[in-house]
Amino acid sequence: MTAKTTGKLDEEHDATEETSAEAAEVETSAEAAEAEAPGETAEVEAPGETAEEAGGTERKAVPRKAVPRKAVPKKAGPKKAGPKKADRKTADAETARGDSPKRRVRVAASPRLVAAVAALVFVTAVTTAVIQWREAGRLAGRDRTEQQVRDRSAEFARALLAYRHADLPGARANIRALASADFGRQYETAFNGLAEVITKYKADATATVRETYLNAFDGQRAKTLVILDSEVKSTMGVRRVLGTKLLLELVQEKGAWRVNGMTSLPADDETLTKPDGTVEKPQQGTTPQRPNP
Repeated sequence: MTAKTTGKLDEEHDATEETSAEAAEVETSAEAAEAEAPGETAEVEAPGETAEEAGGTERKAVPRKAVPRKAVPKKAGPKKAGPKKADRKTADAETARGDSPKRRVRVAASPRLVAAVAALVFVTAVTTAVIQWREAGRLAGRDRTEQQVRDRSAEFARALLAYRHADLPGARANIRALASADFGRQYETAFNGLAEVITKYKADATATVRETYLNAFDGQRAKTLVILDSEVKSTMGVRRVLGTKLLLELVQEKGAWRVNGMTSLPADDETLTKPDGTVEKPQQGTTPQRPNP
């Protein structure tokens, strides 16, 4: 009886050791699972331990209570800073061109190169300034010449329509000084017949230039339009002519601009006030070379 009981106790003792080993393996697996998934609670059930006392009674298996384990949070490590979007685009563009952003080489400018570039810039600036200065001078010279043409045209028109019966040689000399040689001879012929009328009626005339327009200019020849008003006082009364228009052609002769041709256009208005006060409208279209006194 005693031998049977002892053998039975040995078997129960071996079974208890196997159960403890299995429980240890289960507990180790639970701890590994908790390490992989933090925050979860592992429950491990171990098979109950049985033992028989010496009196042959059996012990009931007592299950182990599940022990909650604290979740161990993973430490948040520093995030690696990735390349910015703009940097990535720049790197992509450089890669597409065959350039490597890591292989940029800065070449220091040579002093000779800097001096050469500075000299080139200086020469360019000076050349541009000279060209502009010459162009400005050319335009200024053209403007002065054009003004000389206008002044000579106005001077000739005023001398043509302004005279004094007591000094006809002086009026003739003024016209010859402003006219070309050919036109001067033509005027002499016309003035000879006009002088008799001016002297007979004791006519004195004045003229005022309104406007002078430059119609054409090529450096050697010019055409102008002169608009002026005139007044002639004589024994016949007072003759007023408004808006007389003279088309003049000028040429350069002996270093000066001179009138070489003339065309007279009808005046805007013309009146004759007689000594008795009556006003008449004389026939218009009279040529200035032969003004009525």
